[in-house]
Amino acid sequence: MTDERVRQIIAFGVIGGFLFCCICIALVMVLGFLDPRDGLSILKDFSGVFSGIIGLIVGYYFGKQNG
Repeated sequence: MTDERVRQIIAFGVIGGFLFCCICIALVMVLGFLDPRDGLSILKDFSGVFSGIIGLIVGYYFGKQNG
């Protein structure tokens, strides 16, 4: 397995985990197990923590120049 492949797997894992957690939080709010105000607060805090690493990953993969 090459280094590029390992980086790609880690990047997909981080982004997939972030999306999975956001969907789970939203689902818990929709099902009524969590107050919407509290859920939105959790989503804002969670997004704030992960926005830097997600931006870094997206910038690395979409900012690459082919050639």
